Amino acid sequence: MFELRPMTPAEYDARIPVLKREYAADEVRAGRSTPETAQERTDQLFARLLPDGLATAGQLLFSGVADGVVIGFIWLALPTPERPQAWVFDIEVDPEHRRNGYGRALMLAAEDQLRSRGVERLGLNVFGHNPNARNLYESLGFEVTSLQMSKELG
Repeated sequence: MFELRPMTPAEYDARIPVLKREYAADEVRAGRSTPETAQERTDQLFARLLPDGLATAGQLLFSGVADGVVIGFIWLALPTPERPQAWVFDIEVDPEHRRNGYGRALMLAAEDQLRSRGVERLGLNVFGHNPNARNLYESLGFEVTSLQMSKELG
């Protein structure tokens, strides 16, 4: 049995610092930040996106629970006038629970949550160095709407 439920404050406090470190590393790997600036830029981004933590208006943070065990989480943003579609800011299946269909379950449950709120469109970004995530999203019907590319010249 799988369910999506609101993230608890304890889960938030445990997950967000890890998410920030991982996101900063992804920014460096994608060439969008340097190792010296990535964490500060990430901290500023999170301060802007989640100024009130779990209570931030328009932000939905859910834990995925399978058979009573938390297996991961998903962070969604509701549409705004500047971004007229909902957005997946992050989805994570804990390492010991990967390759069991939970990423798909999280996404489908999130879509149901958004539909129940009248949301008609969902978008996301995926780092190019994450082909497994891209394959999942494409299998769920997501289509490429923009593609950034870069080349190391070193």
